[in-house]
Amino acid sequence: MGTLRLTAADLRGFSAPPKVRNLHNGYRSASWTAPAKLADGCRERIFDVVADVATRTFETDHSNYWKARKEQNFFDQVSNFTLTLAPDDEVVGWAGYQRKRFFGKRVVYLDAAGLLPAHRRSKLSARVQARFLITEVLLRNPFGHTYVVLRTQNPGIHAGFTKTFGPDRVFPQPDRPVPEQVRRLGAATMRWLGHRPEQIDAEKLVVREALGGLLSQLYGQAPRSGDPELDGFFAEHIGTTDCFALITKASAGPLLAFMAREASRQAATRLGRHLGVALGGVRHAMRRVSR
Repeated sequence: MGTLRLTAADLRGFSAPPKVRNLHNGYRSASWTAPAKLADGCRERIFDVVADVATRTFETDHSNYWKARKEQNFFDQVSNFTLTLAPDDEVVGWAGYQRKRFFGKRVVYLDAAGLLPAHRRSKLSARVQARFLITEVLLRNPFGHTYVVLRTQNPGIHAGFTKTFGPDRVFPQPDRPVPEQVRRLGAATMRWLGHRPEQIDAEKLVVREALGGLLSQLYGQAPRSGDPELDGFFAEHIGTTDCFALITKASAGPLLAFMAREASRQAATRLGRHLGVALGGVRHAMRRVSR
């Protein structure tokens, strides 16, 4: 069966068209901030395409997983759903999140997300997630804490959040215990997601049999972060059907500081590139003069 397609033109004809924005180098994001308004036929088309993209992304069949999400009325629950479109209009990724409150704390649960491997060099997933965080942390709760929660088997995602917010705000960590408040919040979120108490190891923030029998494994090959200690931590504590409940205590200060560092780094990279071109031109001119 060929690749299923869903173009920006198709999306504009939906019962609830998404907001399409430029993302990076010709890539665009198509976001719904009220996905519940999507008609059944539109939902079906999105489910079919996302199931296909997920299977190719994780190199294992995800059709049963997305069939279950459809039966659970996924679009009636999610607060934001975003598709990533390549320059040729192909859907190459997806992401979404839900807003909740537990024990009076603001929680943003990052739902299932993925991006085709061939499109990962531009950090598109990070760009989409950054927009989520800007909306929920900077715009909706700039003076408080927002707990960002997701289930993951990927140490690279853990490393990304730790780089952004620091190890004191991201849990679990290999070298320190999980605070009591974070354990309670993690357990409550996992119960809300339908996990039974016996599946949840709150002290380690591990969920056993997290795939619920819908998948025999999430990834065709176990992901890596490049950090041997962190990769070993994941390998030691979770199996192929388990996951960590990764929890980040996010706030505006660390997020703004990270954004400033990234902007400075990108500016330095651009400057270095321009200087390299200029110096190359100077060397070329000097060689011509010396002849």
